[in-house]
Amino acid sequence: MSQNMDGNLRNAALELAQKAHAGQVDKLGVPYIEHVRAVATAVAHLGLKFEIVGLLHDSLEDCADRSLVSMEILTERFGPEIADAVAAMTKQPLEDYETQYLPRVMSNPIAAKVKHADVAHNRSRLHLLDKATRDRLEAKYSRNI
Repeated sequence: MSQNMDGNLRNAALELAQKAHAGQVDKLGVPYIEHVRAVATAVAHLGLKFEIVGLLHDSLEDCADRSLVSMEILTERFGPEIADAVAAMTKQPLEDYETQYLPRVMSNPIAAKVKHADVAHNRSRLHLLDKATRDRLEAKYSRNI
């Protein structure tokens, strides 16, 4: 891909992520887009596809407006490889984190690398949370990642 096409795809992914997470904040009250930007930055050295998945990794799960984000939209705009990696990172309702979700994530090479960056970013901020939340999330993140 040309540098211009790469920039256009990156910008399209960032714009979509900003729309998908508009008004959302994390547990510390920070705009959620900052988390997806941090994850994307952490994997950008691996290539554009990783960076785009980093930007979009929570978009299917956290955006209620399917007219903004859906598998069809992701596939059309970014191709099936990126859409499949984002889908692999999307935890389904009632899905067990350890036995269903993580194996699916780890079976997708792009999703696996992005998930490692996601967990690393989340862990880097645990010390800022209350003890109960910190303990719950530390137990979650220490499983099989």
